[in-house]
Parts: sequence; C-alpha cells; structure tokens
Amino acid sequence: MPKCARCGNTFSFGSSVVPPAAPAANGPVSGLVANFDEQGYITEMDSMANDLDIVQEAWETPQEYFDTCYECGSNEIIWD
Repeated sequence: MPKCARCGNTFSFGSSVVPPAAPAANGPVSGLVANFDEQGYITEMDSMANDLDIVQEAWETPQEYFDTCYECGSNEIIWD
C-alpha cells in the first residue's frame, strides 16, 4: 500500500512518469491519478487521455507509477 511519508495520505496518488495532458497553473499534478483502498489495491484511476497500454501497466504495477502524493505533492512515497 502506498503512503505519503510527509502527510500520511494512503488514498490518492499521481504519477510523475505521466505528465498532465494540459500543463497549467492550478492543474492536476499528473496525467494519471489513482485512488487506493485500505489493502493497497487501486479502486479508481483517472487516465486523462493517456494511452491504454500505460494505464494497463500502471494498474498491474502501481508501485512503478504512483510516486506523487495527490494531497500534498510530496514524492516521499513508501510502499508496504
């Protein structure tokens, strides 16, 4: 399960590997965002117009993609 070492978030994370579809001020931090349940499984993913192959890879290997806290923006993510 992912956990932000800075703020303790265990729910919503983005990927620095996938840039936002339209980078802008106050926009999303990533083009790929996922929500996780208490067991660390993805419950929901927003791909924001990304390639389906990338989405499938991220679903299968989330620890390789979700490295940014969607709450505070930290990249200090711990995977249990």
